[in-house]
Amino acid sequence: MTGVPLRTAARAVALLAAVGVAREAYFHLVSEPVWHLFDRREPRAEERYLAVRAVLPAAGRVGYVSDEPASARPGALESDEWGTWLYQSAQYALAPIVLVIGEARTDVVLANVKEPDRLEVVARAHGLRVERRFEGGRVALLRR
Repeated sequence: MTGVPLRTAARAVALLAAVGVAREAYFHLVSEPVWHLFDRREPRAEERYLAVRAVLPAAGRVGYVSDEPASARPGALESDEWGTWLYQSAQYALAPIVLVIGEARTDVVLANVKEPDRLEVVARAHGLRVERRFEGGRVALLRR
């Protein structure tokens, strides 16, 4: 045997379980109430790109440009992963379309920017014009 009376061990386990239940109750009811989670939730990627999907081809390759750098290869991470998150959420929501990072020679190019005022600068840098804006100017369809 362990040398600890069974009744003492049972009390210790019950005390730890009560502390765990109290912690979870505090977290879900006081710290971050479950009923307020949807108040602060950003729209899911599928919802954000719903209007974009309607004007893109059903499949194929689409160019992708941004004002933020995206990690294009495993192991080669950018210092700020915001650009990678923008790219990955767009790729996820628009699949089976393949978004090609930095490609501006396709018929349609998708621009995804962190700041809407930088959209025109990104388009001009790649010799493109803004055809249609989405998401308050953070996402746009570009063409030659």
